[in-house]
Amino acid sequence: MPAVEPGSKILVTGASGYIAAHIVREYLEQGYDVRGTVRDTGKGEYLANLFKDSKGKFEYVIVREIAEEGAFDEAVKGVDGVAHVASPVTFVVKHLDDVAIPAVNGTVGVLKSIQKNAPQVRRVVYTASSGSINGPGGPPTRYTEADWNSVDLAKCAEMGSDAPGDSKYRASKVLAERAFWQFFDDEKPTFDGATIHPPMVYGPIVHQCDDPKKLNHSVGNRIYPYVAGRMKQSDLPESGSNFVDVRDVALAQVKAMTLPEAGGERFIVSNGPYSGNDVCVVLNKEFPDLPDVPKGDTTPGYRESLVATSNFVDGSKAVQVLGITYRSLEETFRDTAKSLITRFNM
Repeated sequence: MPAVEPGSKILVTGASGYIAAHIVREYLEQGYDVRGTVRDTGKGEYLANLFKDSKGKFEYVIVREIAEEGAFDEAVKGVDGVAHVASPVTFVVKHLDDVAIPAVNGTVGVLKSIQKNAPQVRRVVYTASSGSINGPGGPPTRYTEADWNSVDLAKCAEMGSDAPGDSKYRASKVLAERAFWQFFDDEKPTFDGATIHPPMVYGPIVHQCDDPKKLNHSVGNRIYPYVAGRMKQSDLPESGSNFVDVRDVALAQVKAMTLPEAGGERFIVSNGPYSGNDVCVVLNKEFPDLPDVPKGDTTPGYRESLVATSNFVDGSKAVQVLGITYRSLEETFRDTAKSLITRFNM
């Protein structure tokens, strides 16, 4: 029997976000009912309209501050599983605590609310980040679910407020995930947990976003500038990172909720390294009329040489255990760009 079978009700926290909206959609399409938490009625109504014809039923509740004590006490009542996605995403903070405390309190807070108010919940799947697994170590390094990012924690401890913003963000992800697993060790709740770890996430936009400046970090900083003609050939290859399609993240979330063997496990969801050069090659092939896109380098072996010198976040466990088949780089970047062009009339 699945850990949480279709027909059950799932709480998705932070449902109006880029990744979370896809997670909501995937649950609904697979026959789950979904209750999403949002910060205001406008975001909730947008989602209600977006998903009005879905197979499952969607409803929303308002949770304005996820880090407040008891923020999820009412939201968890009557649900069978929880997909915890809500978390602060910011790289502009003075102190690590400015981003870490809300991340930790929000994560532990939802677990406490379940323990107190929702004895029927069977599993919590936390959408974490590859940032809690890999730090900015020298490439090429291969990372797996056995790894924890100690680099950024050490950097924040050493440099304090002078630590880079991205180090503070990744360190906050480490602390939040540690707190997640520590709760299970300490409290021995009746429900179990699993974590999903995506790197840079791309793919079509379905959430409410009417301004490119409000795009999520990955799409807004790593794809939109190319589509908008703001990058030059001299900017290439632009070091990328590892990437995954947002639709694959959503499917992994549902699979981790459904499969009994996923309980207690961490899952990297990653399709491997990429660079800005890859983005340009795809854009020029799929959108030849898009102006001012750098040509990119299609020399045979060039991409392979970049990949060979990149860090590799290994997403094979999600393939083996969750049954994920990753979308191709071409499909992911094509659909991201198509979504941007349509959404912003580019």
